[in-house]
Amino acid sequence: MKSFLLLFSLSLSLWSAEIDTKLYDGNNTKSYLEEIEKRIESEQKSDQNITKEDTERIATERMILGKLANMLSFTLKVDPMPDALLPDDKNISSENYESYLNALTATYAKIDTLKKEQSAMQSKRHYLRQSINDITVEDKKNLLLYQLQYAFYKLKGDNQERTIKAYETLITQGEERFKQKLNQVTFDIPALEKKLTRINTKFSPVEQEAVALKLAKERELIVRETISDTLSKKFLSNDMDMMSLITTKIDQTLILSLAYLQKKETEKALDLFNADTEELQRLTPDLRDYYTNKRTILKTVFKEVAGNVALALSNVEQSAESIYDFTYSKLTEALFVFNEKGISILDILKVVLIIVLGFMIAAFYKRKIVNLATQREKISLSSAKAISNAGYYILVFITLLVALKSIGLDLSNLGLVAGALSIGIGFGLQTLVSNFAAGIILMFERTIRLGDYIEISDTIRGTVSDMRMRSTTVTTNDNIDVVIPNSSFIQNNVINWTLENDIRRIHIPFSVAYGTSNDKVEKVILEELRNSSINYVKKNAKYPTLIWMTAMGSSSVDYELVVWVRGQSTLKPAGTKSDFLKFIYATLNKHHIEIPFPQLDLHVKKNASKQEQSELKNDETE
Repeated sequence: MKSFLLLFSLSLSLWSAEIDTKLYDGNNTKSYLEEIEKRIESEQKSDQNITKEDTERIATERMILGKLANMLSFTLKVDPMPDALLPDDKNISSENYESYLNALTATYAKIDTLKKEQSAMQSKRHYLRQSINDITVEDKKNLLLYQLQYAFYKLKGDNQERTIKAYETLITQGEERFKQKLNQVTFDIPALEKKLTRINTKFSPVEQEAVALKLAKERELIVRETISDTLSKKFLSNDMDMMSLITTKIDQTLILSLAYLQKKETEKALDLFNADTEELQRLTPDLRDYYTNKRTILKTVFKEVAGNVALALSNVEQSAESIYDFTYSKLTEALFVFNEKGISILDILKVVLIIVLGFMIAAFYKRKIVNLATQREKISLSSAKAISNAGYYILVFITLLVALKSIGLDLSNLGLVAGALSIGIGFGLQTLVSNFAAGIILMFERTIRLGDYIEISDTIRGTVSDMRMRSTTVTTNDNIDVVIPNSSFIQNNVINWTLENDIRRIHIPFSVAYGTSNDKVEKVILEELRNSSINYVKKNAKYPTLIWMTAMGSSSVDYELVVWVRGQSTLKPAGTKSDFLKFIYATLNKHHIEIPFPQLDLHVKKNASKQEQSELKNDETE
């Protein structure tokens, strides 16, 4: 198995490639690009059977290589804010103040555009990384092209990141300057109100024209089922007029709200600021984003002057939408990038939710199967436990796959990682994998089941109380839970006292003194046993109760009571043996049958030897 895993991981490494980071990262990138260019030239010269497709590929490689060289010497360029419109030493016209606001909004739009391009390039890099990792022999000639294209998007993304940060710094400084200069602006409130009134009067003719154009469209569809070019142009012109009126009205409303805010008429200012929310929904998506950014800038001014509470209470619905938009943007913002895929808080919450639901379903399945086994006699508890455990782990595995796939993670790359780590897993987790495999075998082989009384060794004997994928719990008669790795049941001998049935034969040894009749011993023991209350198998020809003579010892005649027991008597062999020994002892005493004990005869010599007597006399003479 280990050899197979090793060959598998090596095969994966042979048929895959890695990103060439030297194309965009390091101090020697320029020299490395020159080496690549020489390699491309030598390939073109050495290949005699070059095709048109190869020529186009090489031309593309050269073009991207040239762009990479230029991008290495990237110089940051950003459009500065028109600070001259807001001087420090004199009053500011409302027109200049509005122009500065438009410049701030345009900078916001540039940042949004750059972030969208970044997101698109991130998706392209993700695709290119996958193509490079999964490169085949047939597609190997395109490997350099993929590497160059990936490096191009990588460098462009890094350069855009620097540009975004520079623009964000400008935005921060510009917003602060915009707020500070509000009191220097000269607003002509009556003129602004008149202008807003004139704009509102222009809406009615444009809306009536839109109704007339819709009727004309329906007439043409009834007559010829198509719309004429003239009518289409009128529709386009009407839409442009409507967009122009809406944008002009929004601009005028926002400037007028700033004028009231400067005069500390907060209620009027907030009413005007929130009055254009319905008009925003009528704009095209690009214009809606533009004016949303403009309103975001003005909110900072309103918070500074009117306060957060007044801004929030001015329009509860608008505040709720703002909170929702802010919360959603934070939840969907990428916290980190994994394999060219941005992972956000929402993605993490999605994974956690799927995993929690999956584990709940798996636990419910496991509990339901066990309940069915207890309610129906057709399914044994051991079989139900095996089915429930197997199904539980399958559901957990599927849950993890679905959770990772839900956020767009490429599971094929995880397969590559698993192949590379398979050798380490094989050595480091050999025991764990062995126990896991043994658990699966036991569940389906069913040589050991829940409730079986088993014996592992002389010291471990008890009832199987729980079976898991890694280990099995055996509860001894002393109520001690012993956790045993499943591999022990596969590798070692195990005695299962209740595998097929619970009837077992036990041998109870006892001894009587020499001179006792064998027939009397057998008759007394068997008759008393039949009349006793001891639980054993009675009146069954297949399981007879016998008395065997086993030996004639130095001090006694040895016998064995061979008896069959079942049920709880089988599960408690020491207690059962004790009951029979007590019975035999009482029976032998009752019938005055002597129970022998070891005897030893000691012989003492009274006369010493002649040599010892002569030595004794010599000692006395001296």
